[in-house]
Amino acid sequence: MFFTCFTTHAQKRFEYSHQQMGTQIGLVFYTTDKVLADSMALLAFNRIDELNEKFSDYIDTSELSLLAKEVNKEVVVSDDLFRVLKKATEVSENTNGAFDISAGPLIQLWRETRKTRILPSASARNKVMQNVGYKFVEFPKKNVVRLNASAMQLDLGGIGKGFAADEVIKILELNGVTSALIDMGGDIRVSNPPPAKEYWVLAFSHFNSEGKEVLKKIALKNAAVATSGDVYQYVEIKGKKYSHIVNPQTGMALSNRIQVTTIAKNATLADAYASAYSVMEFRKMTDHVTEFPNLEIFRVSKTNEGYQNWNSPGFYSYILSE
Repeated sequence: MFFTCFTTHAQKRFEYSHQQMGTQIGLVFYTTDKVLADSMALLAFNRIDELNEKFSDYIDTSELSLLAKEVNKEVVVSDDLFRVLKKATEVSENTNGAFDISAGPLIQLWRETRKTRILPSASARNKVMQNVGYKFVEFPKKNVVRLNASAMQLDLGGIGKGFAADEVIKILELNGVTSALIDMGGDIRVSNPPPAKEYWVLAFSHFNSEGKEVLKKIALKNAAVATSGDVYQYVEIKGKKYSHIVNPQTGMALSNRIQVTTIAKNATLADAYASAYSVMEFRKMTDHVTEFPNLEIFRVSKTNEGYQNWNSPGFYSYILSE
């Protein structure tokens, strides 16, 4: 799955790139001149760097990592960390744990598997799962978090980039830039469309029933799109492919070749629900989507009969006809 912006190079269009959060970030926006554009890009990328310093589970001194070491204590955290943890927990509650930022111990276990190509034993999975559960994360009051299990590891990989994308759009709008696109490696948020355009045009690809990759165009404005799944990122062990995505309810990495694309009002929600629907059982997912009218989804899964596609009723309203 990949996205590409198809808008033409109009006057006062500026493009920038930045490496952070484990991905290549693309930023496109419209403003009056290059000096102003350079300063806006610097603001945007500094904001992403700031959030990475707080959210990364790869940095031992990040606010997230330090919080995980404080067990059974009420810890005062930054507004950024509080907001993303609170939103993540809301998504966990809405998906009955299909999305769970406390799955860090499982993710670490499977990261090691990708290095060694040795599957974790059932006993190893069961041991770390004792410290997995979004209900272990509590919010006694504003900007205060309490973790109620030992050896917890929090992982914001399924929501952090979406949150950062929303923050970029917010800081640009506060500084007068109202037409922008931020691509956090496939998690994309757009504000108003380019000048004299009705929307931003993005490329959306998926496998059809014959296993061929199909490219379509999505029209988007003041919204976000995100993709998750195990179609592209995996490790193959004894002929079976195991994804980088781990089901927090079973402790197993995905191996059923699923790709989920979501469209939502903001990138935080699009990112998190794309992750959740990647691990959720198909029937539960289709029932769940009906409860969220402002969330659209396209899901591809591989079966013995080939790739099967399913989409929510409103998804194709965003697809441009050829």
